Amino acid sequence: MKQTFSCGHTGKGKYCHACAAAEKQKAEQRAALEDKRAAKQSSADDPIDLSIVRHLSAVQREARDLLAKVSSGVHPFSLDGKFIQSSAGKLLSVPVGRSYRLLFDAPSLAPLRLVSHEDYNAIAANRVAA
Repeated sequence: MKQTFSCGHTGKGKYCHACAAAEKQKAEQRAALEDKRAAKQSSADDPIDLSIVRHLSAVQREARDLLAKVSSGVHPFSLDGKFIQSSAGKLLSVPVGRSYRLLFDAPSLAPLRLVSHEDYNAIAANRVAA
């Protein structure tokens, strides 16, 4: 037996399925917008640009974790870091996942940038050529 719901729709059942689906879609859109705002806020707090891995949230999390550890006093060598000599001076490289490296200034341990492994290899090749 059909009934008219409080929203004005008619149908059989205990509630209006059309309104329930629309409400679920609105809730998902709100959640996506909140996630986007949270990501934008966390990227504003980063000491270096991590937009190179915007599509890889796990790599971004690992990079942020490594940056937090170094800023709290953990030396990059204890995070599998190693020296590389480049035209820009002495750098420390810390692996982030399999394909990325965080570069730090060796004397000050200031984070410089996040590079792909390909760019890192180019930096290392410049070291050998120089």
